[in-house]
Amino acid sequence: MKRTPMKRSRGTSFPAAVVNHVREHQDGCIGPMAGMPGDCSGGIQNDHVRASGGFGMKSIAVNCARLCGLTHHPMKTEHGTTYRPLLLAAIARLHGECARCQREAIVTYGAPLETVA
Repeated sequence: MKRTPMKRSRGTSFPAAVVNHVREHQDGCIGPMAGMPGDCSGGIQNDHVRASGGFGMKSIAVNCARLCGLTHHPMKTEHGTTYRPLLLAAIARLHGECARCQREAIVTYGAPLETVA
């Protein structure tokens, strides 16, 4: 079977309100907190931890990791199956006390934040 390469993603942005809320919980790259090796380098980027075809499910605070653009974001993209669960656990630790994030997790994933990592 012949396979065609995937089209390059146009990317998805986070609404400004979500970015501002995430900054309240994540003040920089969370890669090291998630156990990702290497020193941070490059500007901070907001990354969707879970990709989802579900409309409105991607650009939410509990699916956003702030990662440095030259070390940890490419690492997560290349080795997502390894780092995605670790990033979700770090987000649960950082956002766990936030009522808004807990509601978001329950509405989106059907469970509290600490159980969906």
